[in-house]
Amino acid sequence: MKLRTWWQRPKRLRDREIHRRVSFLELFYDLVYVVLIAEFAHALSGHVDPAHMGKFVFMFILVWIAWVNGTMYHELHGNEDLRTRFFTFAQMFTVAGMAVFAHNAISDGATGFALCFAAYQLILTWLWWRTGIHDPDHRPLSNPYSFAFLLSTALFAGSVFSPESWRFLMWGAACLISIVIPILLLGLSHKNQAAQEQLNRSAKIHDSAIERFGLLMIIVLGEIIASVVRGVTGIHHITVEVALGALLGMLIAIGLWWIYFDFISRQKPRESRATSFGWLYMHLPITLGVVAAGAGIVNAIEYADSIIPVYGRHLLSGSIGLTLICIFLLMQILHIPKEYKHTYTWGSIITIVSGVFLSAVGFISIQTVLFLAILVGILLVPVFFSAMVWIKLSLKKMASVQANN
Repeated sequence: MKLRTWWQRPKRLRDREIHRRVSFLELFYDLVYVVLIAEFAHALSGHVDPAHMGKFVFMFILVWIAWVNGTMYHELHGNEDLRTRFFTFAQMFTVAGMAVFAHNAISDGATGFALCFAAYQLILTWLWWRTGIHDPDHRPLSNPYSFAFLLSTALFAGSVFSPESWRFLMWGAACLISIVIPILLLGLSHKNQAAQEQLNRSAKIHDSAIERFGLLMIIVLGEIIASVVRGVTGIHHITVEVALGALLGMLIAIGLWWIYFDFISRQKPRESRATSFGWLYMHLPITLGVVAAGAGIVNAIEYADSIIPVYGRHLLSGSIGLTLICIFLLMQILHIPKEYKHTYTWGSIITIVSGVFLSAVGFISIQTVLFLAILVGILLVPVFFSAMVWIKLSLKKMASVQANN
């Protein structure tokens, strides 16, 4: 058997599968991000103040960009071969390395984190560049994309040898480059017919991408549950208030799951590059908000018998509010069938109103269990409307099955 059978070229965009299912390799790959995200959440839960919140946001953006870069490469160019497995496992080693230094990535662990992140970026830069080597039609996109990521990689690697005052400015510049790359390519495509065609192919959101981003949402929602457990195990004497706080924390995770998966994951974005990029990028604040909520719940359980400090209240209520507001924005670019538009219209209004109210609850200084109960109570309103979408879809499926029988 020829080596090429096992070590295949990157999949060409024109050969992208429309009805592809997420592979077990991708599921395994995502698991290493569970550890990395948990480290960031744990670091934030131990230091709830504006400075550490800002550091958390910055580091989460870096990790999210890394995940999206690796995920979309596999979505567009991955194969079921030894080459894909080899480079996926190589990425996992570097992400695990990031997790080792994540807790102190802004201070003592900065050098280790920067080197691991640079190694990760270098692997992805090589992979994206090779797509253009094996598919000349893809070069108008792959070449500028690879060059930009190579520059980002160099900034991270170079930060190791730079003064500390420059280090995080270089990280920020690298982060900015990674974020604006798709926007620059979008502008480039208008002047290049070949690039426009390639970008149209790559920008389409298929079922496998929806499934993969849904799996990321499950990972970050799992962090809320882990935070509840971590918060309770950190208490030496479990009181009724602690138990109620844990129960309400679990209900927050369940409510966010219900809202996202009934409103968002059941529908595709409308057919345009702008809505596709909007759909992708809107998942950044949504997942960030969920992870931050997990860190806030640890803090809430710690103060279950008293009142949460002001920053803890704003972290928890603000992060849940941010998640709902961004879910509302995401709902505006979905392709909604006519029979669900009325429910989605009211559901989106209720979702953003609930998000605003949730964000404002942080200004109220009340006993922790009551504070959490108010959050859950507000969250239940959009849950009701998302449940209506689920019920309508379920009834439609049952009617279809009965008609076929």
